[in-house]
Amino acid sequence: MRIRLFMPLVFVLSFMLLACQQTETKDAQPKLAVVDMARIMRDSEPGKAGVKFLESLQSGMQEKLNAIQARLEKDPKDEAAQKELQGVYMASQQRMQAEQQNVVNLLYDTIQRVLNAYREQQGYDIILSAEVAAAFNPKADVTAAVIAEVNKQKIDFKPLPEPAAPEAAPAPAAQPQEKEQPKEQPKADAPENGKKK
Repeated sequence: MRIRLFMPLVFVLSFMLLACQQTETKDAQPKLAVVDMARIMRDSEPGKAGVKFLESLQSGMQEKLNAIQARLEKDPKDEAAQKELQGVYMASQQRMQAEQQNVVNLLYDTIQRVLNAYREQQGYDIILSAEVAAAFNPKADVTAAVIAEVNKQKIDFKPLPEPAAPEAAPAPAAQPQEKEQPKEQPKADAPENGKKK
């Protein structure tokens, strides 16, 4: 008789355990969300401020180029103006690339901080970029909510320090010293080689 009473109890316990495991499995599924990173960069207030900042820098650089071009129109044979135009143009391109990269880095760092805080506050396990998701339910897209959080952030965009022009001057002075050192080194090496033999 004890065996018969024991068997139904085992079945009841096993069904309860199975039900608990199914509940845990449902709870164990990660909570996911998707964001459109390009839209956040483009449509957020800090993103728009970054674009305005870059446009103002570009405008200043263009004014310098226009002034040199105006001089060249008056005197097309002005070699100094031609060299200056080429130098300013190259420097402006390099500077704009560096400034753009700086703005993107500042925006990305801010957005990443906001995403991490949003994920924790909302209880998401993972927030994926829409660009890497092959397909997703539009209900999983939290881009608008993240943009609202990013809009609360203030980013102070400042120009990068301009490279100092005097850096070019010490380089030629350092080169003759380097040329002199190799001449002295073989003389010092020659006696050592003789001693080793």
